[in-house]
Amino acid sequence: MHPYSIVRTNVVRTFFCSRKAADERIFPMPPTSTHRTEAGRSARLRRRERLMAVTGSVVAVVLVAVGAALVVSTLEPGTTEPAVTDVPTPESTAAVETTYAAVATMPPTPSGPATITVAAVGDMQFDRQVAKLISTSGGTAPLADVAAQLAAADIAVGNLESTLSDLGERRTDKSYTFKGRPAGVEGLALAGFDFVSLANNHALDCGNDALLDTIARLDANGIGHAGAGADRPAAWAPAVRDIDGTTVAYLAFSHILPSGFVATDTKPGIAQGRLRMDEVETAIRAAGAEYDYVLVSFHWGVEYTPYCNGDQVADAHRAIDAGADMVLAHHPHVIQALESYNGKLIAYSLGDFVFDHYSRETGEAFILEAELGPNGIGAVNITPVYLDAFGKPEYVSGSAAANILDRLKAISAQRDTTVEITGDTATVIR
Repeated sequence: MHPYSIVRTNVVRTFFCSRKAADERIFPMPPTSTHRTEAGRSARLRRRERLMAVTGSVVAVVLVAVGAALVVSTLEPGTTEPAVTDVPTPESTAAVETTYAAVATMPPTPSGPATITVAAVGDMQFDRQVAKLISTSGGTAPLADVAAQLAAADIAVGNLESTLSDLGERRTDKSYTFKGRPAGVEGLALAGFDFVSLANNHALDCGNDALLDTIARLDANGIGHAGAGADRPAAWAPAVRDIDGTTVAYLAFSHILPSGFVATDTKPGIAQGRLRMDEVETAIRAAGAEYDYVLVSFHWGVEYTPYCNGDQVADAHRAIDAGADMVLAHHPHVIQALESYNGKLIAYSLGDFVFDHYSRETGEAFILEAELGPNGIGAVNITPVYLDAFGKPEYVSGSAAANILDRLKAISAQRDTTVEITGDTATVIR
């Protein structure tokens, strides 16, 4: 075989092998979860388009260079057929060398999981005034104003503080019980919620059947859930999402434990966090060993208190040290501090999000958006909202936004974390 035929064969083989590898990167196998939104996929699609454009350019360069180096056509005098020269010109040899250099200097394929965006909010219940809004305006009404922003994130997560079922009767041994309208699940689906926590002190307000019916409705709408289930193993199991090959696990635990609420091996209930932190750490480590990212929710703290207590801090740090990438907590019904800890992020209380309320502080809330990548937490953005008389979150600006952001900045400073306000939004500086 002619030496340049050998070169040509090797170049073509290299090209097609490289193209196959590129195709596998550009067109990965479909994720196991189908609960995605077009808005949530847009960033990944743009990354793929850029990669496809780069690959196409390299392919074009290779083909032109190979053609120039290997096939130089000239017309001999008095003939009509091209003659193929066996000796390359200096220019064609230089083109091949330039092409090899260009391919050699292409950036390597990124290794490890992709960077994703997480949007997190606080307590949501679909009873009382929220139920009235659903009756007049439909199940999507409570989340209509903020749905697009939540759905645009790769992962959206919040705490479901009520059942979504017509089954069962309200418990009579509790001061407050919630029996949320089943249509409320339509709002959760519209907002693209990937995970909701069921580990709270209202999950069994209407008994076991209402809890299991709620879980079935979430499943039917493709909404992952953690922290409660038909038995203890189900309550402690993580919910999981696969985002184009990057896996995210979600675990949820409650420190608030009404009588009879804790799941057992034979009874439905919630996952107990308080006095079980050794087991919580074990569950986090197990999830971290199997999945790329681990999000953990806690239902804890003292209601209507803006400052996290020592137990919250200790348990949040234990969760991060065990492998949690973010701790996203709730229950106090007011916002508490954000903390940057060991490159990870803790939200001690995200406040209420879909909830009727009776004071200025309980109506103040925010959407937390954070980039989560192989090197930890990236950009963190805060969008303030205020809950109207029906408990519906609405965007705010001016002094209304400033009140929320100033409060969050002051309490986060006590955890050595800086919240930097710019206009009507803020970022977390770590």
